[in-house]
Amino acid sequence: MATKDQVETLTNLLIQSFGATDWYDDSPAKTAERVLRAWAEFKPEPLPDFEFTAFPAVANQLIVVRDIQFSSLCAHHLFPYYGVAHVGYIPNELMIGLSKIPRLVKWKAKRPSTQEALTKNVASELKHRLAAMGVAVVIEARHTCMACRGVEAHDASMATSEMRGVFLTSSEARQEFLSLINKKGV
Repeated sequence: MATKDQVETLTNLLIQSFGATDWYDDSPAKTAERVLRAWAEFKPEPLPDFEFTAFPAVANQLIVVRDIQFSSLCAHHLFPYYGVAHVGYIPNELMIGLSKIPRLVKWKAKRPSTQEALTKNVASELKHRLAAMGVAVVIEARHTCMACRGVEAHDASMATSEMRGVFLTSSEARQEFLSLINKKGV
């Protein structure tokens, strides 16, 4: 919940930046309140109410969850970016429930960050929690800061990858992961 001081400060910034014109839907103060409520959704929080349930691995095969939709807030401009994450890992001793991977991506995305940092943070968390033989994360996203300002590259997207463990040392493992995330359909 935004404080009165926060609303007042942002209202003054809005008026200084855009003027006190009639373009506001209702008022600069109401716009400030909405912006602060939206930003509150991206406040870093402890791990949410889901257990990172792990169980003994039954095989050491590649496990991939692809096309995990997410949205985040760019730490550089506070503009949204959104896209899909593809996450794979090769278990060592532990595996996790399937839903935990999308939950992890969405939890890490719910804080201002760069796409590069988000990619690294998802890989680090998964590697840390599972001590997996390897972790691979590829994120593809569109950035509204690039689409709406500056170069105005509306159709441009960015791809980032973070490879850990066997995905760094084995081109076969890396290639298998990349081929699985590029397949279409079920």
